[in-house]
Amino acid sequence: MNLAKTLAAGLALSRVVFGTNYLIKPTQARTSWIGRAAKKPGAQVMIRSQGARDVALGAGALQAVVRDSELRPWMLAQALADGADVVATKVARDDLPKRRAKAALAVAGISTAVAATAAASARS
Repeated sequence: MNLAKTLAAGLALSRVVFGTNYLIKPTQARTSWIGRAAKKPGAQVMIRSQGARDVALGAGALQAVVRDSELRPWMLAQALADGADVVATKVARDDLPKRRAKAALAVAGISTAVAATAAASARS
């Protein structure tokens, strides 16, 4: 397996697990990201939609890896989504629990870098 596929498969698997968790238990975002706001119904709507986004992006990338089909669009979409998470978290960081915001920024930043590297390494 080449670098792009290895990175894509690892990121995609973690994305599906992460997304499924947020779909099933949106209040998990309380301890991993946004704090007490995760208990609010409106926040849970957004958390679940993020979970669905992550499951779809991860499943699409996994399918591309398994079928040896075009991987670059899936990796670019993941880099865009994770980059948006970085920006959104930075914008709101003063209103988020400090340690959780730092951890979320690190995870989203690493995910953005992995997805971008996989996209750049993927054959066209």
